[in-house]
Amino acid sequence: MPSKDETRTSFVRSAPELERVAEEARVKGTAGLDTEFMREKTYRARLCLVQISTRDGIYLIDPLDDLDLEPVAKLVADDSVQIVVHAGRQDFEIFFERFGVTPARIFDVQIAAGFAGLGASLPYGRLVKEVMGRDLEKAASYTDWCRRPLTDEQVQYAADDVRYLLAVADRLKDKLTKGRRIDWIEDEMAYLEDPSLYEYDPEEAWRRVSGRGGLSGRQQAILRELAAWRERTAARRDLPRGWVIKDQSLVEAARRAPSSVRALKDLRGFPAKEAERSGEELLEAIERGRKAPELRSPKRPSRSAQLRARTLSGLADAIVRSRCEHAGIATELVATRGELEDLLLAVFAGDLSPERHRTLRGWRRDLVGDAVVALAEGRIAVRSTPEPPYIEEVPLGTTEDT
Repeated sequence: MPSKDETRTSFVRSAPELERVAEEARVKGTAGLDTEFMREKTYRARLCLVQISTRDGIYLIDPLDDLDLEPVAKLVADDSVQIVVHAGRQDFEIFFERFGVTPARIFDVQIAAGFAGLGASLPYGRLVKEVMGRDLEKAASYTDWCRRPLTDEQVQYAADDVRYLLAVADRLKDKLTKGRRIDWIEDEMAYLEDPSLYEYDPEEAWRRVSGRGGLSGRQQAILRELAAWRERTAARRDLPRGWVIKDQSLVEAARRAPSSVRALKDLRGFPAKEAERSGEELLEAIERGRKAPELRSPKRPSRSAQLRARTLSGLADAIVRSRCEHAGIATELVATRGELEDLLLAVFAGDLSPERHRTLRGWRRDLVGDAVVALAEGRIAVRSTPEPPYIEEVPLGTTEDT
C-alpha cells in the first residue's frame, strides 16, 4: 500500500475514465467506497461526491458533472469485488434509491472493529488512528458538498475518507482470522446485502412516528393512513417528512380525527398552509382510517413478568459483558439492555420465538443467547469474583438432582 504522499488522487471526468476505474477495481478484487451527500432539505439524499480507492489510487467522481454513475452501481452489485466501507448503510441506500442495486459483497470496517475489540461505533478518524497510527483532518466534514468548486480542504478530506480503507480492512481481517472470528463478521455483514433493508413501505411509516404510544387501536389505524400520505407526499415533493407535517401534528390529527378542513386548521401546531393545500386528501386519509380494522397492540405480558424481566436484566447484562470481554467483542455489537429485557420477558411470558430475538440467532446465540435463557429459567446463577471479568457463571442443579 503506497504511503499517503505516494497515493495518486485524481478526479474522474469522463465515462471512459470511470469504466477504467471500475475495471481496475474488478482486477484487484476489492475497492474502498465512500460518498458525500446532503439531505437536510430533501427527502432523498442528494449525492454530491463519490470516492473510490483501489490498491493503485484514489478516484473522486463528481455526480454534479452529469457523469453517469451506472459503472459504480454495477461495481457495488458485483459479487466478484469486495466493497470496503465505514458505516456504509447510508451509502448503499443511495445506490439502491438511484439504481435499484444492493451490495453483493461487503466489508464494513466499523463493524469489523467491534469484533476486533476496538468498539462497535468508532468514527473513521479514530479507527484509522487506532489501526494505522495516522491522524486525519476532519474540518471539512460539515461543509456544503454540493457547492462548486470544491475547496482544496474538501478534496483532501474526501480523499482521506477512502485513503486507508483497504489497509485498515487488511489489518482487521488478519486479526479476525487469527481470532477465528471471520465467520461471525461475514454473518453480521450479510444483513447489509439484504434488499429488504433498503426498501421502505409507506404503509409502515406510522411505526416511526414519535408520540404514538397513547393512541387507541382506532386512532393508530388513522395514524397509519396519515403517515402513509405524508410519506408519499414528502417523496413526491422531495422534502423532509417533518417539513410536510411534524410528528406531533400527525398524532394529534389521528387522536381527534377532524372531519373538516377548518377543524384541521384548529389543531394545535397543525400547519394551516398544508391544511389548505392538502385538506381534502388528509380528510380522505382520516376517513380510510376510521373504516379500517383497528390496529391492536400485542397483548402485554403480566405485570409480574415485566417486573421479573426488569429485575434480571442487570444480571443478564453482566453475563453478556463478561462473555464479550472474554471474547474481545464490543458489547453494544452483541445485545442492548433493551434487547435483553425483551428476551427475558419472552421467557417469563411463555412466548419465546427465536426469530423475534437476534440474540437467539447465529453466533449471538452461541455467545450469549443460550446463557441468558438459562439464567431466566434458573439453570445458571452468577457470583462475584475478584478477578476480571469479576463475575462467574455457576450451573445450578435441577430439582431431580437435589
